[in-house]
Amino acid sequence: MATAVRLVQRDGELRLLEDLLTDARQGRGSAAVLTGSPGTGKSAVLRTLAARATDAGALVLSACATEAETDLPLGVVGQLLSGTTSALGTAAGGTGPGGGNRPEALHDALRSLGAGRPLVVTVDDVHHTDEPSARCLLYLCGRLTAAGVLVVLAGRPQAAPSLPLGEVLRHPRCVPVPLRTLSEDGVAEFLRVHPAGAVDPAAAGRQAPDWHRFTGGNPRLLHGLLADHRECGPVRPARPVAGTAFRRAVAGCLPGPRSEVTRTAHALAVLADQATLTVLARFLGVPERAVGPCLAELAATGLLDAGRLRHQGVSAAVLGTLSAKEGARLHARAARVLYDAGAEPPAVARHLVAADAARAADGGAAGAPPWAVPLLAEAARQAMPAGQARRAAEFLRTAHRLQDGGRWPDGMLLTLTRAEWESDPASVIRHLPALERDLAGRRPDDARWTEAAGLLLWHGRYEPVAGAVADASAGASAGAPVREVRAALGQLRPGAVPGTGAPGADAVERVLESVVHGLAPPPSVPALLLALLSAGETDRAAQWCELTAGPDPAAATPARQAVAAALAAVLHVRTGLYEAGARHAARALALLSPAAWGVAVGVPLAAAVRAATARQAHDRAAGLLDVPVPETMFTTRAGLHYLLARGGHLLAVGRARTALADFHACRDLLADWGEEERDGLDWRTPADEALRRLGDAPDGDPVAALTRAERRVVLLAAAGCTNRAIAARLYVTPSTVEQHLTHVYRKLRVRSRGDLAQLIGARAAGPADTAPWTETP
Repeated sequence: MATAVRLVQRDGELRLLEDLLTDARQGRGSAAVLTGSPGTGKSAVLRTLAARATDAGALVLSACATEAETDLPLGVVGQLLSGTTSALGTAAGGTGPGGGNRPEALHDALRSLGAGRPLVVTVDDVHHTDEPSARCLLYLCGRLTAAGVLVVLAGRPQAAPSLPLGEVLRHPRCVPVPLRTLSEDGVAEFLRVHPAGAVDPAAAGRQAPDWHRFTGGNPRLLHGLLADHRECGPVRPARPVAGTAFRRAVAGCLPGPRSEVTRTAHALAVLADQATLTVLARFLGVPERAVGPCLAELAATGLLDAGRLRHQGVSAAVLGTLSAKEGARLHARAARVLYDAGAEPPAVARHLVAADAARAADGGAAGAPPWAVPLLAEAARQAMPAGQARRAAEFLRTAHRLQDGGRWPDGMLLTLTRAEWESDPASVIRHLPALERDLAGRRPDDARWTEAAGLLLWHGRYEPVAGAVADASAGASAGAPVREVRAALGQLRPGAVPGTGAPGADAVERVLESVVHGLAPPPSVPALLLALLSAGETDRAAQWCELTAGPDPAAATPARQAVAAALAAVLHVRTGLYEAGARHAARALALLSPAAWGVAVGVPLAAAVRAATARQAHDRAAGLLDVPVPETMFTTRAGLHYLLARGGHLLAVGRARTALADFHACRDLLADWGEEERDGLDWRTPADEALRRLGDAPDGDPVAALTRAERRVVLLAAAGCTNRAIAARLYVTPSTVEQHLTHVYRKLRVRSRGDLAQLIGARAAGPADTAPWTETP
């Protein structure tokens, strides 16, 4: 009878067993002890031997011991003789009450079964054999010389069974047959010949090193990995993927929940990189010398590499064998052991977080030693400059839960919001009211004052920041932090503080020098960089943009990467590199959601819309303009960029009148801020184009730059009409007329009605200019 699966790198062991089978056929009995770590294929070798023995005419009796039946007297012997009716009758006298005192029972039963043909007795997982059965096996091994019986016992090599099983495995007539994990060549052969996933020899040779590193050459792990590989479907990855089958295979390689080997594997998975021999021993509560044998057994199984679990897939599988309650207990113990050993706070905090999460999953109440909350806060403080903002936020949220959601210690809330801003700015929104209170309660010379102001500015909370800046500017503490926040506020919302406009390029760079080279750029930095762009300092902005992402852009937090990408998009679009600008804008919008961008969402959206419009991808531009934006944005510098981009798209698709409204909105914003047009913020040229398309001639006609309502008021005022007369003529209130004239004076840069009349000249008001209109709220 042929075997279904060809065994790999087991030819030598099978030849030795077949030689012993030949001896048994010739009347010379013998025994073999097949040893190997879990998953190395002991059962497969036994099945192959049984098949070949059956083909050769031998009678095969098989049993498999289990840990659950260790206390069942003669359980293994019962399995061996369960299919042989005559032998059961022979052995019955020795297996009844008191039969455990007759170890010759199995020997006598086998003699009655001989009948001139060889016998093969196999016992798998022999280390779980019950004591009476072990005595029968020991009796049999001592009387094999004259019997045609081959006994093959398979078990773990590191197991140290008690008497009499220990004597059986060490019996001088037992031939040792050790099994080891496969080499790289063995793994390549496994991949070539396995019927479920055979590959060509060249591909097997290329894949073998990765598969060997992933499994340590353990056949059971290889089978699990191959099953997961097949589940990947028609497009299979070139590298191994650990899935459900692999995790089951790892769990199957662990001896059992009460085994010291399994407890050691759990400790290695929980402690990870902190798993030194001393820490392992303290964690397990055993002497260091007791840890070595357990590590050796795990290494022989292939689960370890250089004293650590082989990779994250193995660690996840080992941890998957734990309940949530047990996981919480082990992580809490790891935290205590590492804390007592003087480990760094982040290493201890990681276990406090894991223990709290496991307790929450199990429905348990929060609980921790008194040193836990201060340690978590310190771990968060150390994680921030290392670029681990997400982890710092986890530490602080856990600290807050462990103190039952009580009052935040001083500075902890601000540290949390800063960490959350780095990883996901949208998560800061729920903290904004508390940040406003925090800002009001701090002095400007406190470093946290600047951070709180920057976070509020990012989400459009200008009023509390403007009030804080005004108060600080009036005092004696208006130092560098106040100048930084004042400059950012002046760029984002000119006029928010009286006398504060957009800062000049030199002033911006002086502020940037004091913040960009710090541990992490604050949210106000993007506003300052936009100030350089608005001033036409493209090269200088590009240099600072590179510094914003940090020394290692690949390791930067999502917020830093998004800000750098958005500013790069603006730079590329400004210089006509629309393809590159579109890529950077798409990356910026993919890294942060619109809610996470706050009022700054107008920056990447404007760059993306301008790039799409320039490439005539009008559907793409229209889709980008459907992205919801906060209303507050339209009173900021980001809103100015957005309005110009939207107007450009509308003009390109033939909607000149709507586009003109956006360009005039830009004009009104600049007028309200008391600013002139600057490079990159030219609204007049596209507005003139829109007017041409509408049939108006903007050249030389100052009235064409005004809205329709303003034009009616201006022409009548230039003709000498009073405000009351204009109001009666146009059916509006005198205050509405006064408001329009105030806006017109600012837009046209005139001081009086005389200047207005001189500017307008002899133009006469037409019917359309003087028709009444309905006053809107």
